[in-house]
Amino acid sequence: MNQTKTFLEFVSKDIIHKWGNDLSRVAVVFPNKRAALFMNEHLARYARKPMWSPAYITISDLFRRHSDMQVGDSIKLICDLHKSFVKCTGLNESLDHFYGWGQLLLTDFDDIDKNMADADRIFCNLKDIHELDDISYLDDEQRKMLKRFFANFSDDHESELKRRFLSLWSHFSDIYNDYNKRLQEQGLGYEGAIYREVATKDNIEFKYDRYIFVGFNLLQQVEQKLFARLKKMGKANFYWDFDEYYMPRHKTTSATDAGHYISMYLEHFPNELDTRSKEIYANMRQPKHISYISAATENIQARYVSQWLRNDNRYKDGRHTAVVMCDENILLPVMHSLPNEADKVNITSGFPLSMTPVASLISLLFDLYTTGAMQHSRRYRTQYVDKVLAHPYAQYIADCIPLSPMGKIDNITLLQQIGTLIKHVGVKAKDESDALFQESIFRMYTIINRLEQLAASDDMDVDVTTLRRLTKQLITTTTIPFHGEPVVGIQIMGVLETRNLDFNHVLLLSCNEGNMPKSVNDSSFIPYSIRKAHGLTTIDNKVAIYSYYFHRLLQRAQDVTIVYNNTTDNGHTGEMSRFMLQLMVDGTHNIKHLNLLAQNVPTTMCSKAIVKDEKIQQELDQMKNISPSAINVYIRCPLAFFYEYVARIKEPDCEDDTVDNRMFGNIFHKAAQFIYEDVTSRHATVEKTQLQKYLKDEKMLETVVDRAFNEELFKLSASEAANKKRATEYNGLQIINRKVIIEYLQQLLKIDQRLAPFTVLGLEKQVYNDIVFNTEDGAQRKVKIGGIIDRLDMVTDPTTGKPTIRVVDYKTGSPIKSVIKSIDEVFEGNSYKHSDYYLQTFLYSLIINNSSKLNPSKYNVSPALLFIKQASANNYDPVLCIDEHKVTDIGIYKTEYLKLLKEKLGEIFSKQKPFVPTNDKRTCEMCAFRMICGI
Repeated sequence: MNQTKTFLEFVSKDIIHKWGNDLSRVAVVFPNKRAALFMNEHLARYARKPMWSPAYITISDLFRRHSDMQVGDSIKLICDLHKSFVKCTGLNESLDHFYGWGQLLLTDFDDIDKNMADADRIFCNLKDIHELDDISYLDDEQRKMLKRFFANFSDDHESELKRRFLSLWSHFSDIYNDYNKRLQEQGLGYEGAIYREVATKDNIEFKYDRYIFVGFNLLQQVEQKLFARLKKMGKANFYWDFDEYYMPRHKTTSATDAGHYISMYLEHFPNELDTRSKEIYANMRQPKHISYISAATENIQARYVSQWLRNDNRYKDGRHTAVVMCDENILLPVMHSLPNEADKVNITSGFPLSMTPVASLISLLFDLYTTGAMQHSRRYRTQYVDKVLAHPYAQYIADCIPLSPMGKIDNITLLQQIGTLIKHVGVKAKDESDALFQESIFRMYTIINRLEQLAASDDMDVDVTTLRRLTKQLITTTTIPFHGEPVVGIQIMGVLETRNLDFNHVLLLSCNEGNMPKSVNDSSFIPYSIRKAHGLTTIDNKVAIYSYYFHRLLQRAQDVTIVYNNTTDNGHTGEMSRFMLQLMVDGTHNIKHLNLLAQNVPTTMCSKAIVKDEKIQQELDQMKNISPSAINVYIRCPLAFFYEYVARIKEPDCEDDTVDNRMFGNIFHKAAQFIYEDVTSRHATVEKTQLQKYLKDEKMLETVVDRAFNEELFKLSASEAANKKRATEYNGLQIINRKVIIEYLQQLLKIDQRLAPFTVLGLEKQVYNDIVFNTEDGAQRKVKIGGIIDRLDMVTDPTTGKPTIRVVDYKTGSPIKSVIKSIDEVFEGNSYKHSDYYLQTFLYSLIINNSSKLNPSKYNVSPALLFIKQASANNYDPVLCIDEHKVTDIGIYKTEYLKLLKEKLGEIFSKQKPFVPTNDKRTCEMCAFRMICGI
């Protein structure tokens, strides 16, 4: 395919023809930086001998170089705007609340200045419309626009919404003037203010003899004024890039409004399109191969890049081939989809700082230093510390993180601490060869350091929540440029980077309505009608400029493929761009319509069994102890047993001050232990009067519960809690849980009061026993099995009148809904019948039954589950039943229980028996390892 001559080649050739090889006193001005690299190469080729290159500057540089003011950073500008707002309105609006719509107001001010509008006229008091009598400076169309807007205020203009709008509007002029004065005193300005100052400045000394403006399109008033001034001085030349085909049609086709704007500019500068320059626009209507492709997802589009580049060897055309992203969020999948053959690639879009590891580290550090600091003790919540230590950069800062919070932390201290840690990462990893790593650390440190300076100078007085939001906003808008040779290789870029550049092969991705043109945010304090009347930027301008970008990109390309997302979910409209539709209606080009199919075959995710290889068997051989809980996990799902007890994968902990079900039970058990330790401190027998003492004095219960909270939740010992010399502070959910635990303890005391007198033999007592069994492959094993009994007591059996030992397990959860019919069901893992409770309590009861130390008199032993929620009935008995028969003597079930228990242990430790997933999907729904299984 023949290479089409590009716009910059025509311009370069014309510049050499007009001004020769000495361009040392010439400045070439572009809308952006990238075009300069390409033009420099073209100039060198057309000069054919050594030459003095011109200076290349952007339009932004041109304005800034001729102003004594500097552009303030975004946060500083909003902070100063807030000060002017408070001063002029008298409203005590916090910066936190102001920040969002302060950005909106600053955008309006910027637009006013760039279009050189009269802010006082725009922000005149709408309640007094007579102030608008003198509108001689407006043309007929502008007058009609204003009258249309003011008609909305003629009736009921004192309604609350209008009243508040007009009240705020009446201050905008004062805010605008005070704000600009405030910034000027600091030598600062926002971009529009600096542009306006330069455009109206009388005594500017322009450094270069000639300024050549290349590839501009929608000119704002400040630009037009500066251009006209330089032209009048004989210092300016202009090269416009447009397609003559679209020019006559601007009156009827909205997509070509950009052509209308350019024709207006040519009216301002009629002599700048001479005969030689017109050569640029010849032969624009060459035949094109255009394909429209619909795709179901953004990722499918990204994956198609590889196929597109390989087709017809497009990748071999290097810089004449461009992949243009209308939605730059697909940059990463596009990068990962590049074929190996494309060894030279230039990416103009920067890598998002928000997608680098240092961004996630910043988020974790904010969490650690704010929500991660516990109120009740000088330590950080465990899960927040663990998340920081699990970060890949933790290796550089693990020894630098403070071990305890510094009390209430202010913004300056917070930013200093985070900045210090980021600096540590950069210093300790200075030998890291990854350029992206080093650049991301540097840019992040710059952001944090700048925020710290603003906080220290009182320019930024916000709470931590807003500070975090501002930090995230800055990180989100920061990119890391890719280093390389821009004029070599396939070009991957966003739409704005295509300005002034031409390609033979163009792949336009995500060309949907909403991306092309961009969804235009028309939010403004200045209504559309007033914007239109005063010549400010409107949505029409923004749509027109995207129309220009689209058609200009396609005008010299011979091979064009445009892909759009045809789905209507995840925020996508499923509509192709209006510009694509207009090309179809135009009928000039033959357009192919194709579809991209994912061809994904739906697969049912299922867990895979884990075979016991040598390494797993070694882990099992080292397992000398096993708990009833572990056996219950195996019964429910052998694969879950492997994850938790062999692979030792732990469930993530809840927040340290969160009372989940496990923590709730722990606090209740601890409080019950404190009560009965107190009651039995002198004698093991519990009398009714002792329990009545707690029931009558709720303060006693509250003290016990506070102590349990301190030890279990806040990790404070009794002495540490006493040294605090103040009451324990609870949040809302903790207060509710505390109240429920007190009520549960009262219920327990009432139950035991009906049972008293009885004897407490042990509280939170550890019991273990050795069990010898044979594995399924014939090997003999021995493990120690047991756990902790909540309460071991002795009562009198009401039927026989004989003493009976009870193994009592407190349960604060849901009660048993159906009784166990046989011992076999205990080992079937029926969660509905709470068979896991039976297995554990029966085991403890058998250990006590056989213990000469704990049961020397060989009393009958009964397993009991005391469900607090259902224990209010007078006839409530916590002793477990088998087929509705109370287990008053566990010895009756000893042989059958131990036989089944040993069989289950034989399965667990068998070499041939794999860890298989359960077939019960209800078990999977509640399993912590379901994501590992892919369910």
